Amino acid sequence: MLTDVLRITTAGSVDDGKSTLIARLLLDTNSIPQDHISAALGPTADLSRIADLLDGLESEKEQGITIDVAHRFFDSETRRYHLSDSPGHEQYTRNMATAAAGADVVILVLDASAGIKPQTQRHLGIAYRLGVRKFIVVANKFDLVKYSSKVYGELHAAVDELFSEYQESEWIVIPASGTEGTAVVKRGSKMRWYQGPTILQALDNTTVRAPAEGAPAIAVQLVQRLGNRQRRYFGTVLRGTVKEDSELSIFPGTAQGTISHLRVSGRASKRAAAGSEIGFELREERDVERGAILAEEGSVVSSHQWDATVIWLGAEQGIPGRPYIAKMGYQTQRVTISHASEFSRDQHRGPEAKVLEPNGTYRATVSGQQDFALAPFTEFLEAGRFILVNPEDGQTAAVGLVNFSLRRSANVLPHSFGLDLKQREKLAGGEGRVLWFTGLSGSGKSTIADAVSQRLTDSGRIVSVLDGDNLRTGLNSDLGFTETDRVENIRRTAEVAKLLAETGIVVAVSLISPYRQDRERARDIIGHDRFAEIHVATPLAICEERDPKGLYKKARSGEIPNFTGIDAPYEKPAHPDLVVDGSGKLDDQVRKVLSLLED
Repeated sequence: MLTDVLRITTAGSVDDGKSTLIARLLLDTNSIPQDHISAALGPTADLSRIADLLDGLESEKEQGITIDVAHRFFDSETRRYHLSDSPGHEQYTRNMATAAAGADVVILVLDASAGIKPQTQRHLGIAYRLGVRKFIVVANKFDLVKYSSKVYGELHAAVDELFSEYQESEWIVIPASGTEGTAVVKRGSKMRWYQGPTILQALDNTTVRAPAEGAPAIAVQLVQRLGNRQRRYFGTVLRGTVKEDSELSIFPGTAQGTISHLRVSGRASKRAAAGSEIGFELREERDVERGAILAEEGSVVSSHQWDATVIWLGAEQGIPGRPYIAKMGYQTQRVTISHASEFSRDQHRGPEAKVLEPNGTYRATVSGQQDFALAPFTEFLEAGRFILVNPEDGQTAAVGLVNFSLRRSANVLPHSFGLDLKQREKLAGGEGRVLWFTGLSGSGKSTIADAVSQRLTDSGRIVSVLDGDNLRTGLNSDLGFTETDRVENIRRTAEVAKLLAETGIVVAVSLISPYRQDRERARDIIGHDRFAEIHVATPLAICEERDPKGLYKKARSGEIPNFTGIDAPYEKPAHPDLVVDGSGKLDDQVRKVLSLLED
């Protein structure tokens, strides 16, 4: 039984024949069932349509391109392959990057009659930065250049120049024809001058780093509570060999645990090699959660801020400071890109990036609210790569590699003051809360916040009102109204509101804060138990009729660009804690807000 699995993915520009080439590879290794061939190619097995064997979406077949990543398994005589056929079109670069992130080898396909294209270069750069070092460059459609050895020499020279920027890469150029099958699995008779391997031979000859190299490490995927404070853990051995009685550190954190009751594939065992799915217990009583990594001290660190190389894949621009969901192994939590710079090939930071452009590569500082277990990608691949997911639509926004931890966790320790939270709240008259009023300009946010403040003050509470316009004359006076500046405006306001609330003060924040993601980040900063989102849902027509500052009139005339509600969006809260009508009676709206505090 073949146990050695090589993970390969295709890359290259659209229409260079990747799907046709891979379909030929599967056909000639007898890896596609006959009924699938008949269904995809028709009763006459039209080989001009063999790409349809991989393009599963109807829209792919109609356009003749690959959109989704097609996954297939096939075997040679020596090993098993997990193949991902990724799209070449620029707008689907995220799919290609996702496939390349887990690949051992990339088959970089180019059209022999067209040469190297910009997307060929882009895919190579992405794959290399994601850690791929082995490439099989296939000069496809060689039948279109009449199997010319001269063309092969010219292409080989061009590829040599292309790879000169990627010093650690290993590569080979193979002339082939996916349509005719030449040099894919069988050598054919039309290129007697070519003495190199076929694509399948090159794959069979590829060696990759053995996963057993390095200190032992386990990623915890599932925690089973057995009762009587006992727990059993299930996970994967990422590298090294784990043994019964191994003493490992638990990350994130500083505790240690001793492996006991080790089981591999359900059977008791004294050791488990890299790649094994295992179950185990700890001799000590430890609080280990899903996503934790058990490893030797020094091979992994606990950190919630790290320097990273980030490839932005979202269709829309990325905004530093906006929250995203980071997934690193089995670890998942909210993070932000707190700083980004344009990527330079010498690995140094270039000019600061105010936005992250689609398909752009950046050096970035990634910050989370809690620690991750991580390591530099170059030292520990499985603990050094991550993706960022847009929490609004669940789409992958970026892929990233950890360069190094910034060790904020170890170097920044909050001071413990003599007066604790409970004492402060007692002096302030109650628990600190943040009432976050959001809505269009002129909706009545500040009016309601002010009225609530007066009522609470009359009752003996200490209240602070943070109003958007007032903040912009001081703390946030350096910020404009671009999307990037608005993100930073909300971050600063949330941090101030958090500090005030922690002294027992009720903080009423009045900000348009038009984007859901930014309000969710404010909730994360302040804390879900202290934060209440109040949507002042006044219709645009009424807000525009009021126009207390004359801003709508200026926006309509074009004097103020990007004005929320006119030519810039306002995203209504999906699940607000309270909705009030700014066009209704003020006393009624104040009563609703106060009842929210009582609840």
